Amino acid sequence: MDAVFTEEIMRLFNGLDGLSYYEYLGLRPGCDYVAVREGFYARAQRFHPDQFVHYSGASLKQAVYEVYKRMTESYNVLLDPELRLAYDKTLASGQVRLSEVSRARRITAEERQVSNALARIYLRSAKKKLARGRMLEAWIDARLALSLESAPPLHTLLQLIESQPGGTPGGRA
Repeated sequence: MDAVFTEEIMRLFNGLDGLSYYEYLGLRPGCDYVAVREGFYARAQRFHPDQFVHYSGASLKQAVYEVYKRMTESYNVLLDPELRLAYDKTLASGQVRLSEVSRARRITAEERQVSNALARIYLRSAKKKLARGRMLEAWIDARLALSLESAPPLHTLLQLIESQPGGTPGGRA
């Protein structure tokens, strides 16, 4: 392991109380969801703890593990629009981490059937828009979710939207 890598791990480890989620993923605030995903996967390949099982230094292994946990937490918060909004407010007030209670969003049984995180986001968004009567927007979100994953709750939601007046493009039911 080279000294530059060790230095980077230790900088991130020592920054657990001071670095933002954006810094852990090498991102700028305001970046899009694709950048969040790409940032996480690039860092995950580099810092995954399984790569360090054969190293003898327990303190370095522990540092890598803690850094990777924070990167995963960062990814989960920044990828979810509602958590990201809450985090950005928290960050503006000087706190670099979202509280555990705020991060512990319960997902519904319906959402658990959707494995793709972005498809889950579109599912939630479509349901909210449907509840507000914004049919076309709900239909678009449901179709976007289905383009990512073909899961039963997504098909059911799309059928529900399409059965409503204005639930399809052009306003046909």
